[in-house]
Amino acid sequence: MTNGIMIFRDRDLLQIAHRWTKDGVDFATATVLSTWGSAPRDIGSFMVVKRSGEFYGSVSGGCVENAVVVAAQRAIETQCSSLIEFGISDEDVITIGLACGGQIQILIEPSTYDHGHWVSKAFDRIEKREQSTLIRMFNQGVESSAYVSDTRWLTTGDSNYGAETGFDQSGEAFLQTFSAQKRVMIIGGVHIAQALVESLNSLDFEVVIIDPRTVWANPERFPNTRVVNAWPEDALSEIGIDRDTAILALTHDPKFDDRAISIGLRSSAFYVGALGGFKSAKARRERLLADGLTSAEIATLKTPIGLSIGAKGPAEIAISVVAQLIQVSRGTA
Repeated sequence: MTNGIMIFRDRDLLQIAHRWTKDGVDFATATVLSTWGSAPRDIGSFMVVKRSGEFYGSVSGGCVENAVVVAAQRAIETQCSSLIEFGISDEDVITIGLACGGQIQILIEPSTYDHGHWVSKAFDRIEKREQSTLIRMFNQGVESSAYVSDTRWLTTGDSNYGAETGFDQSGEAFLQTFSAQKRVMIIGGVHIAQALVESLNSLDFEVVIIDPRTVWANPERFPNTRVVNAWPEDALSEIGIDRDTAILALTHDPKFDDRAISIGLRSSAFYVGALGGFKSAKARRERLLADGLTSAEIATLKTPIGLSIGAKGPAEIAISVVAQLIQVSRGTA
């Protein structure tokens, strides 16, 4: 959506800016560095702006975007970064201040400022499903338009790899972490899977349906969704599982679900869940123990799947599952 306040995913914004970089289009990024009060967007949220004023993403949900676009256009012209603040303390609060009463600090960077276009580097990494952290070092106590004095990337093995987005304890470095899109691999093209896909597609989840039965898993039943007609163990091995992956076993059939669950519980997947009541869970536990899993590993399986909200029917069960996925992925479970 052009010139709108649609909340794009990081990957979408990075892909847009990556394409602009390849096409030689001048643009700037605007990144939320810090917030106070009830600012509506998280630290690390960003938007990308072309010289023409066309922009994607949001830094405030609509409160200050117009002013940010003007600042970004100025940065493109001058090839200088800038640091701007908005909020209730601004004298022009009525025109561009945050209506919710918060404050926000935003870093504006023209695309050639980093000489390596950090958006392209971030995009390349998340396309490979690699987590990466961009660290910006800031000038301290220096009156200058070039606020960023140095940038570098943290990679696997660095002590701060995967650090939370925000300033470090010294307040001199801002770390911005980019992670792969959360991916949900659903075992079984059943009715609940259809309801789940509808819910997950409205959120920041990539969905893959895995089922060798083409009568259940096909483009007609799951339009605009990746469908893999293969046995779960083969599909999971081919696609790969990382810490941004969730596995949902929904068929009620051990020959489909059990291998997927075993593989998932032995992997780095952030969530593994299985449909079924307490009676089926007990029988499944015995089968998983016989397959070599430990009691500790089996205890991490979410079953019955979803939050306990008394859900009935595919649509309500889908809501309970999505809620639990969000809870676990946010680390609040």
